[in-house]
Amino acid sequence: MSAAAVAAGICWTGAFGADAGPCARGEEAFAARRYTPAQEALWDCVLSASPDPQAAHHLALTYRETRNYDDGLRRVDAALARSGKSVDLLYLSAYLHFRMRLHDDSLRLLGEAYRMNRSDWRVHQLFALNYVVLDVKDGALAEFQTAIALNPRNAELHYQLARFYYSDNRIAESIEESNAALALFPGYPEAYENLGLCYEALSDRQRGVENFERAIAETEKLGLKNEWPFVNYAEFLIKQDEPEAGARALGRALELNPASAKANYFMGRALRRLGRNAEARTFLERAIKLDAADPVAYFELGMLLMRLGDRAAAKPLLDRFQEIKKSAARSAPK
Repeated sequence: MSAAAVAAGICWTGAFGADAGPCARGEEAFAARRYTPAQEALWDCVLSASPDPQAAHHLALTYRETRNYDDGLRRVDAALARSGKSVDLLYLSAYLHFRMRLHDDSLRLLGEAYRMNRSDWRVHQLFALNYVVLDVKDGALAEFQTAIALNPRNAELHYQLARFYYSDNRIAESIEESNAALALFPGYPEAYENLGLCYEALSDRQRGVENFERAIAETEKLGLKNEWPFVNYAEFLIKQDEPEAGARALGRALELNPASAKANYFMGRALRRLGRNAEARTFLERAIKLDAADPVAYFELGMLLMRLGDRAAAKPLLDRFQEIKKSAARSAPK
């Protein structure tokens, strides 16, 4: 579960019983992070033609948490066939296609929704997210800025723009947008995590530590099962030549998600730095099994075996590292 979904529901404070309407029941369940009942109630709300666009937005976010995308597409296709096109239904369909990495279809549906309502912030946000994945940087920035102009008090929009700026190495702007998100949602762990990454990029160790540790504290306070604050903090600590502290953070990450390829990879790196080579090898081999398309674990394990004198075992790993890197370079946007 993501903090973004929590951020989206923080303003809902109602207390409704079984006699409440579907919109109220759906919002209450969403705010309580009960995403399956929220999904059912919010579907009833949207199909009743709720005038509040937040209902369809929160319905979309329930699919980000439950990941039952195929079921969602069947329901939205049936609703479109039965009720005709509406911005809410087109947005929902576009969102599900986006989550399923069907970006051409998502953009086509967003175009239809945009022609029906050019001032819908959800449509502009989803355009931006598609453009980020497709590496259309100018389009992503313009759409994020439009969405924020239409809905300036949405913390997630500011956070997403902060991440865009960070990925584009615009660190000062990323810090500004992270702080804008925190002004709206002071307990936003992912915004603190992004600030940690920003201050790492600025070589500001103290602020990096402060923000990574705040991200972890807020994640635990919200009860989120999210290993990434620990993984990113551990990577930071390893780069700061603190592999033992990094390994402790990674132990917590692996408690939350033993199948995290990145947590296994960085644990391998940390243990190799600590001279615990046999354990490092186990974690690096596990990282490769979990994500065979990520080149870094091949390189790390290959170099470990080279230093241990096992060149025969190291060579195919280092060759595979080069193959994946070359393939990625060929397929990268020009």
